[in-house]
Amino acid sequence: MKRLFNIEWNKMFYNTGTRIFIILYFVMIILMGITLPSIKPNMSGQVVDFIKFGALEFPVIWHNIAWLVGFGKFFLAIIVINNISNEYSFGTFKQNTIDGLSKTEFFGTKLLMNLILTLFYTFLVAAIVLGLGAFFNDKLDFFNGIEFLGGYFIEIFAYVVFAMFLTFLLKKSTFAILSLIVLNIGESILKAVEYFARFGKNEPIDLEKTTFFTNYLPLNSNSKIIDYPPISITKLMTTGKLFDTSNIQWEYLAINVFYIILFLALSLFIIKKRDL
Repeated sequence: MKRLFNIEWNKMFYNTGTRIFIILYFVMIILMGITLPSIKPNMSGQVVDFIKFGALEFPVIWHNIAWLVGFGKFFLAIIVINNISNEYSFGTFKQNTIDGLSKTEFFGTKLLMNLILTLFYTFLVAAIVLGLGAFFNDKLDFFNGIEFLGGYFIEIFAYVVFAMFLTFLLKKSTFAILSLIVLNIGESILKAVEYFARFGKNEPIDLEKTTFFTNYLPLNSNSKIIDYPPISITKLMTTGKLFDTSNIQWEYLAINVFYIILFLALSLFIIKKRDL
């Protein structure tokens, strides 16, 4: 395990592009944690203070932060794509194999580093939530809502595993990144097509409880693990707090665990069957 980690760490550490994107994502999360409390948008002449509306109170802080930071997962996907495509561009995959590294071990180095990256940023999100929560809460109920941290981990890991699969399949970073973007757009279009095919111009009675089969596609389901934070006007009127408590979307988390296993298996299959 240590040997595989050292091999992969040296490749990533000495690659300028990889270092830049790792730092960018790190800085983005830190800046978000620092600037979030001061963000007070002006809506129709009214200053909206999300802090006063309970955005950083437990347990909803776990949901809000995990959902917000999740938008940056594309940076991690680029890190993974860049790292793997360089193996083909510079011939290091072939050289490592000649030097005695098996294809399974090579795959293991990529999987290990992706897991470490995901864990690192998961712990970073946890640190931000705990820091902001301790500052803006009188009652420190840290574990209330912590399941969203687990949801964030699965969301990010499933996303980078899919990016890894695309890179092994296509080899070129440009093709893999474009494919990731196109597939994301394509799944959104398919969801819109399904909506109009089933309902036309008539909106269903309860849209939130309506099951869309396209929601179970890889990228759509990935973004549904931690859905947008719910708000309650009724709660705002009675308690002064806008954000409502909610749960992780367990069915989408489960389907993403399936996709993780599927795309890891397909990636390993591609590596073993393809000539160097």
